[in-house]
Amino acid sequence: MTTIIGIGGTLSPHSRNLAALEHALQSATAAGAQTELYSVFDLQLPMLDPHKVWEDYGPTVHQLVEAMRRADGLIISTAAYHGTMAGVTKNALDYAEFLSGGPTPYWHNKVVGLIATASGTMAGPNTLTGLTHVVHALRGVVVPLMVAIPDADNAIDREGHVTDNHWANRLAQLGHLVVTMAQQLNSVQAL
Repeated sequence: MTTIIGIGGTLSPHSRNLAALEHALQSATAAGAQTELYSVFDLQLPMLDPHKVWEDYGPTVHQLVEAMRRADGLIISTAAYHGTMAGVTKNALDYAEFLSGGPTPYWHNKVVGLIATASGTMAGPNTLTGLTHVVHALRGVVVPLMVAIPDADNAIDREGHVTDNHWANRLAQLGHLVVTMAQQLNSVQAL
């Protein structure tokens, strides 16, 4: 079975980008994938220190890194902060450094979907471009559909429901596309 993990959220318990990620993961589940959600709020990851070794980190770091290792694909959701991704998102992604060794380092040939949300009107280009650069540096494959939700306070309610049909449909398409592309890539690699 195809495994898709979602990484997202903020340090707020009412993160709109986490709600968007959950919506996309529901679609991935409906498309036949096993999904797992990794909320940065719940993980409370320490800042990555390149001088520390694997054993220096606790169970939440180990859980996230092992999930990245076994995943066929990922969906990453971030808040747009000051023209790029939230620092807490970048910190979570930096833990992929522990996957640097071996014949398929980092996210080699893993399919990745991207979501950005903002309270204002500038959710998209810079944030998604920054995320794309990180995914490419980690050798991942970004799906061609990305979702940037501006004015997320009006598209996603406080309870985490995506109330705007346009954005709900785009998130559902993204979740489905990540599963489909991961399955196709896996079948080609198996040849």
